[in-house]
Amino acid sequence: MAATSPERNPHDALLPSWRAIGTAFRTLTILGPRRAALRVDASAVYYPIVGLAIGALWVATDRMVSTVAGHVVASAVVVLVGAAVTRARGMLALGRTLAALPSRRADRLARLEGGATVGVSCAAFVAAAEFALLCALSRFRLAGLAFAPLLGSCAMVVLAVGSRAARADGRRLKFAPEVGFMEFGAASAATFALVSLTSEFLGLLLVLSTAVVTVGARVFFHRWLDGVNDTAMLATGEAVQLLTLALLAALS
Repeated sequence: MAATSPERNPHDALLPSWRAIGTAFRTLTILGPRRAALRVDASAVYYPIVGLAIGALWVATDRMVSTVAGHVVASAVVVLVGAAVTRARGMLALGRTLAALPSRRADRLARLEGGATVGVSCAAFVAAAEFALLCALSRFRLAGLAFAPLLGSCAMVVLAVGSRAARADGRRLKFAPEVGFMEFGAASAATFALVSLTSEFLGLLLVLSTAVVTVGARVFFHRWLDGVNDTAMLATGEAVQLLTLALLAALS
């Protein structure tokens, strides 16, 4: 059984201070250290703010480039800007996950945490898929650009809450003991309210699809890997991002 997180002090603030927003940006973007492992703490409640900022950057990039070079070039630049801002961590994580799928159980965690060439090749496939989906996005392009990173960031918080850490030594510890129900509730409620209220039925569809994929990812990683790690969390965020673009492209 996973170790429980410490009890919340009743005198503590319900949410981390505004300084934790900077921590969230350093964790998920190029603002943080290049090679340091992610430390998923209570600042995860602000991950959706990071996703919202990336979405705003996507929208601004698309608007500026599309007026000069057209839809296809703008889609390529959006992918490149997104990869640069996040150091392509989500693409690489999903790529490594796809590459590790055929592995034996004893080798899965090492393959998932490694940087094998096949994982990089799969990450290139993920980037190509994102580019293709952006090219196919027309009618709901603004919603896709704005909401895909937001929902992906929220999915990472949901996955982290209560999950076991995938460990080679088999110890049952929580992946993110500082991320509890309060952080989960605040992050998911704010994200889903924003998406639903601004996009009505379409927003509800995106919220439901995000929930289904995130729950599916939680079940998958706990059965396949006996828990989650940084790669699993980032891969889930990237998968939700791609699904959001795919749904909106299909409806365009």
